[in-house]
Amino acid sequence: MKILYVSPEHVSGTLTLFQDEHRRRGDECRFVTFWHSRWDFPDDICLRLPMMPDRAWVRALRHVKHLRFSSNARQSTAAMPYWRPGVLESLLFRWRDEFLWPRIRRAIETCGLDFTRDGRFSRRMAELGKGIVSFYHGSDMRSRGILRALDEVAALRLTSEWDLIELDERLRYLYLPLDTRRFPEREYRFHKPIRICHASRNPYKGTPHVTAAVERLARRHPLTLTVLRDLSHAEVMKIKGECDIFVDQLTNAGGWGYGMSSVEALAMGMPVVTNIPAPMAARLGEHPFVQAAPENVTDVLESLIESEGRCRDLAAEGRAWVRQRHDVRAVGEQLYAYYREAGWIPAS
Repeated sequence: MKILYVSPEHVSGTLTLFQDEHRRRGDECRFVTFWHSRWDFPDDICLRLPMMPDRAWVRALRHVKHLRFSSNARQSTAAMPYWRPGVLESLLFRWRDEFLWPRIRRAIETCGLDFTRDGRFSRRMAELGKGIVSFYHGSDMRSRGILRALDEVAALRLTSEWDLIELDERLRYLYLPLDTRRFPEREYRFHKPIRICHASRNPYKGTPHVTAAVERLARRHPLTLTVLRDLSHAEVMKIKGECDIFVDQLTNAGGWGYGMSSVEALAMGMPVVTNIPAPMAARLGEHPFVQAAPENVTDVLESLIESEGRCRDLAAEGRAWVRQRHDVRAVGEQLYAYYREAGWIPAS
């Protein structure tokens, strides 16, 4: 089987993991991105297209009020959250697609890839009998909505975001993959002072609540807080691996529960504090996360830093859980089960 992933950016290292797993199973796999990852994840085929959000002027344009509020992607299950651009937004994307298409077409002739807002290559591949997968990861569906042209040809719809299933019940869940073999066992002991770590890629994590809680606790406990921001993935991993407690997100404003930062922290063997909303908890089942919200994060963190033994138990539980749910081979098994259901590979 030949598999092609098309993604604007290599965000969390998953494209390389999926590629390695497909190849391990004897399939061919390539992935294409539009620009190089700001976190310096490796490229396979990188088009380095102009007029993309890695350019400062494009990011500024996206924040212009008329463009920000011209789309009306729905945030409820009352109707399918299709992308409905305003007139100016639609014209701008149509112009960009046509302007970039010659460059993309040359890449197709060389490598076989595509991505435009009108889904022209994906529609052509569907006409040729190729299986099309829409994999929603990140905030695209929340902030933009579903691209109707791609949705019409997709035979399988996947997500690693629990809240998106509430927006589109056709989505099938797939855990974020991680090569857990890269994370050796460690003896869990508190550093002195205790090191708390928090990743703040975006403004939706509730960082001010984390900072305020640690400042209050530092008045009576020896501890430090490291906020990870604007670093390469390699730098983040080095710093995070030397911490004792990881705090993910408290507000769930940009997605529910946890992401790759938490998965890595669990694999490193440390307790993870985050906010798992009730609808997600019902789907997730048993998990090792320590529940917290803005109003009680101070008490939650204090209960942890006052019990090294409890933290050690949580660390061991988290490592076992992440190996079971998120290891790339387990995720690969689930992905290929979806392929079998779609009829793309024989039933084993």
